[in-house]
Amino acid sequence: MMEGLVGVLERLVVGSVAITARAIAGADPELTFMQWRVLLVVGEHDQGQAVGEIATRIGAHASPASRLVSRLKRRGLVSTDQSDLDKRVVCVRLTEAGRNLRTRVLEQRGRDIARVIEAVSMTPTEARAIAKLAQSFEPFA
Repeated sequence: MMEGLVGVLERLVVGSVAITARAIAGADPELTFMQWRVLLVVGEHDQGQAVGEIATRIGAHASPASRLVSRLKRRGLVSTDQSDLDKRVVCVRLTEAGRNLRTRVLEQRGRDIARVIEAVSMTPTEARAIAKLAQSFEPFA
């Protein structure tokens, strides 16, 4: 059973990444998937995120994460400043353009996911099982 479930989850992961990739391409064809991940993480909090936290969340070292942030900053999608608490920490925030782009991708992705859900009829028990499974992915998000 475990092998079959792993295969099913692999298809789910591949499909959800494809939905996200299409939403990104539709909103901004020049935005890379890793840049998207940065926008996603930074946009979770109005006060922004430290580069170190961004690196941890996207599974990168600080230097590559910093380069991603620099590219996004050049495009006007994020701004950076020193943390009020620790001047060594660079805090990254979404600009209005970054918030708008993030919203467009999330909305398109949401519409596509809603279409997938509409195509499947689930019992409340099955829906709870899916929600429980989704929670287990949270450490990777």
